[in-house]
Amino acid sequence: MVSSQDSRTCALAGGLLESLKIGADSFRFIIQQLQDLDRIVAHSLSLVRSAINDHRPVHQLPAEILALIFRYALPSNDAEFHHSGEEEVDLHAEHFARVIISHVCKRWRAVSLEMATFWTVIDTHHAPWATTYFERSGTMPLHLYLRYPPENTMETPLISQGPRIRDMSIELQKKHDSIIPLQLPMYLPAVPNLECLTIVTRSRPFEEGRPMIDLDHCPPLFPAEPPRLRTLILKGQCWFPAIPYEQITHLHINKSTPVDLTVIIGLLRRCVSLEALVLADVYLAHARTVPDNCSASLPRLRLLTLSITQSRLSMRRFLPCLRLPTTDITVRILGREAGRALADLHPFPTLPFAAHLDTLTLDAPGPDLRGLVLQAHGAAANVGLLLDLGDSYTSAAHALGKTVLPVLLPYGSITRLAMRAPRCDVVAQLLPAHLPALTSVRVVDAAGPSVTDALAGKAVGVALRDVADIAPQTAEAELWSPRAELGVSHPAPAGARPSALFNLRRFTLCHVRGAGDRDGVLPAGMGERAEELARSVAASVEEVECRMVDAADAGKFINLPGVRPSGHAYSWD
Repeated sequence: MVSSQDSRTCALAGGLLESLKIGADSFRFIIQQLQDLDRIVAHSLSLVRSAINDHRPVHQLPAEILALIFRYALPSNDAEFHHSGEEEVDLHAEHFARVIISHVCKRWRAVSLEMATFWTVIDTHHAPWATTYFERSGTMPLHLYLRYPPENTMETPLISQGPRIRDMSIELQKKHDSIIPLQLPMYLPAVPNLECLTIVTRSRPFEEGRPMIDLDHCPPLFPAEPPRLRTLILKGQCWFPAIPYEQITHLHINKSTPVDLTVIIGLLRRCVSLEALVLADVYLAHARTVPDNCSASLPRLRLLTLSITQSRLSMRRFLPCLRLPTTDITVRILGREAGRALADLHPFPTLPFAAHLDTLTLDAPGPDLRGLVLQAHGAAANVGLLLDLGDSYTSAAHALGKTVLPVLLPYGSITRLAMRAPRCDVVAQLLPAHLPALTSVRVVDAAGPSVTDALAGKAVGVALRDVADIAPQTAEAELWSPRAELGVSHPAPAGARPSALFNLRRFTLCHVRGAGDRDGVLPAGMGERAEELARSVAASVEEVECRMVDAADAGKFINLPGVRPSGHAYSWD
């Protein structure tokens, strides 16, 4: 039986519970009102900010201008993806940049979503992204990246996108990098408009189990040969794809497994349309015994790049086997082992295009010829030569000067010479005994502040006198140096002939601007010093000039037009 006290307690509890329910309902009502108010305020602020932003200069730009800005803000800078294999596209950075740009504000998002070209770089490994990019890219040409064997291929409409694919990059997974495909990949569509194909593996060429390249067994990749394919890039491959090599204009082979020299030359013989060829650290097997008829004529070739960064590659054997054009060609040979490789080539072949070279520059930023870069150019025939030895041994550079350069360079036709180095006298030792056609010389003192003026002056003086000894007919000489006290008027070095003086008409002393120099103000006494220097290197001078220059200006005549690549080492330009 319930007592009256218990009844009162229950009644109080029930009343309290009812009050709490009423309070909770009131609280929820208030919260709902505040949330509604917050949305109204946020919407109002959005309208206010939108109205303000509409009057900002950046929002006055037409959508077409914004689209251009977006395009150049991407990591790829909207560059053509016909790269030559030095660097691969950072797909994560490409995707992240598009996400950032499209989430800045409502207008930027609207512009980016309507910009089909903004979404044409597609990584099929991420199926949701790929599907979205396929939709947003509309009908624009595609730059496609995929992995083999494929993952999530059923989730991306790859098969239906074949006609839109312009560039395709295939990365072989680790467990498949040593396997030659025996059947046609079913997931790759016909690509009638494909222009560039890249196949990459991360394995090293000499990993166990990787076969030698056999061009008699080239697996097909597509249901039909791509009729518009022009660029082929192969990195770390142990097999080459079955494609119409006769139409390839740009070919890059990088660190493949060993390939017989006669086999690779046979392949190049098929590439009758080839305009640019990059061979980087290609290991040639059986290169010591080369048949006399092992040669490939490349009449349309405009650029040849040989990169030799590893020893024992035998890549020097390519030079005697390639029949190059005599005009309109640039040859670049680079790498820390390039100097030694070329010096070991006996006899060194005569390259017909080199006969047209008339300008020579020697640039050695490090001590004792470390990092030597030789450039030569012939404007009349549009030919160029680059030897970039990188961080090679000093002995390799000296061997190059003794055995290779006299055969490679037409010293009798060189009319312009420029040298830049901390020790220009060491660089001058690479020159021959006679330069009969030389008309102008530039010597750039690149010694750092740790080198004393006396030592730098002696090095420059010896270099100038060496050039005067081998080319006394030179009419113009130019000396660049950051030193106010440049004592090149020291006695002639031991063994130098007294007649080792220029017959100059013009001598120019260029003072390289330093931190303490005022703009346009030459150091005191520069005119008298220029006269003194001119008398120390020339029997008589008709005109003496001195002027202020910037160190970076030396690159305008050290780097010859079209010889050194403007971008990475394997650039097609």
